[in-house]
Amino acid sequence: MVPDYDDDDVIEDYEEVQSESAVRRVSSGQGGPVKRPPGGARPQTTAVPALDEDGRPMGPPKGKITQKTAKLIWIVCIIIVVLGLGAVATDYVLNKNKGGGTPVDTNSAGNNRRTGLPPEHVQSPREKLESEFITSVVGKMGQMDGSKAWDFYWTSVLEFDAAYDKAKELKNAAETPPEEMEGAWAETIKHYYKAKYAADLFRFHFGESKVDFFAINIRSKEDMSMLNDDELKDEAIRTFQAASSKIDAKSTNVNKFKTDILKYDLTAQKVHESQEWADKVFGEYKAKWETETASKEFAQEDIEFVDGPDYTTGQEKMWEAFLKANGG
Repeated sequence: MVPDYDDDDVIEDYEEVQSESAVRRVSSGQGGPVKRPPGGARPQTTAVPALDEDGRPMGPPKGKITQKTAKLIWIVCIIIVVLGLGAVATDYVLNKNKGGGTPVDTNSAGNNRRTGLPPEHVQSPREKLESEFITSVVGKMGQMDGSKAWDFYWTSVLEFDAAYDKAKELKNAAETPPEEMEGAWAETIKHYYKAKYAADLFRFHFGESKVDFFAINIRSKEDMSMLNDDELKDEAIRTFQAASSKIDAKSTNVNKFKTDILKYDLTAQKVHESQEWADKVFGEYKAKWETETASKEFAQEDIEFVDGPDYTTGQEKMWEAFLKANGG
């Protein structure tokens, strides 16, 4: 700081003229000595507050307030908040006494949750009927799991998958004897025909002969539109549709065997056309399926089995026994 001498009439800035002196004399910003302000007050600075004669601050630094002022501001804020809450409470009581209750903003986001969304679709009578049809079909499909007709079909599919997997494994092996390869295809062809036969028996058991109806794809809006209202309401049609949909959902591998193997694999074609292999392995089920296709006649023992009572809870089914025996 620049020295302040009480007995001087002027204050000068100094720059250092001797190495041992602690005083520097510098040029005044006005080009000469700077006179002391009246009353002995020092020029205000933003860094250091003014001091009294005892060296104590004469007030807070620039930009700050005293504790007394802060306390007054705090009291005023509290008064404003209290008055605001009182006004809200008074308004609520007045509205309630008038029978209006609490005012509700019907345009608020909380009371208009579909703001920005398309209006909720209301089903037409026809759409409602189609939904009821689909719900009924899906429910019946689940109920069919406990039937012996499904057990007969699903076991035949698992047997086909096992035979087909073995044939593909032998085909991919390096040195599979031709006779063994042909035998594996013959066994697969046997279970292919058995699965096809079992699928027809399943549909027959659940009313194919009782309805004049061609099953559709219930996931297709176009197919659904082909049914009239009476067909959608018919319980027999719903049951048969459930049986057909259940078979279609599980028959992909069986159906592809004909197009992927019997049509293109030369060894499988040879076996399929061989009377010798038919007599030894697959002829029985091939004949059953061809007879059923032509006249809808099923073996009596098979009809008696699928017409038997449904399985009870916990009773082992044929497909469960097959998987257990084959490590499935």
